Amino acid sequence: MHVLAMSDLHGQLPKVEESFDLLLICGDVCPIHDQYYAFQKEWVLNDFVDWVNALPFHDEYSKVVMVGGNHDFVFERYGNKEKDLLKSKTNGRCIFLKNNEYDFEWVDDNGINSIKIFGTSYCKIFGNWAFMMSHEKLKARYDLCPDNADIFISHDSPDLNGLGTVHYNKVDDNVYGQNVGNKVLAEIIKVKKPKYFFSGHIHTGNHNFEEFNGMRMANVSLLNEQYLRTYDILSFEYN
Repeated sequence: MHVLAMSDLHGQLPKVEESFDLLLICGDVCPIHDQYYAFQKEWVLNDFVDWVNALPFHDEYSKVVMVGGNHDFVFERYGNKEKDLLKSKTNGRCIFLKNNEYDFEWVDDNGINSIKIFGTSYCKIFGNWAFMMSHEKLKARYDLCPDNADIFISHDSPDLNGLGTVHYNKVDDNVYGQNVGNKVLAEIIKVKKPKYFFSGHIHTGNHNFEEFNGMRMANVSLLNEQYLRTYDILSFEYN
């Protein structure tokens, strides 16, 4: 199964050239210049939907599974009606997870396979943004992740393996090397032990796709701290 992973597009929808079975998006898809609900809703249901529908899906089972980010106010207000609308406008291709799980199926020579994906949009508080919650509320939500999920995607990056460390910031050198990772999320991941974990939010967090405590993980933001396209889409074979 061929998987792509990305985060923090901020309206800069990338050209995806390689066919995939599963595309994971870890939030902050909406443009940075206008964060009002009406604009974001219009943009998601037109620009974003058109982009999804033009993606090079491998077959009829291929999916985009995504969470929202702290700049995605439109997704914070999404209920079942809006999720169904997004799903229907993409012919069932795009699955939005606010803080829940999804069973993804694909087909190979051995028949139908299934993996469990858990996704959460919620982040620790650092400003008046979407999906911000106290540590106590975050723990209750992250606890809903099943034990040993196959894939865990989150917008916020945990205090793990440098995923939440600012590795470069041209504007403010004082934050270079600062670890601002989510400690509550880190503790939950250590307990739940997903096979794969991906996040964004801290744009210059550790992008190396590597093993940590028996899990494979990476920060998959596409932009740097100045909102410039810097990183490639992560591409790998799920096994």
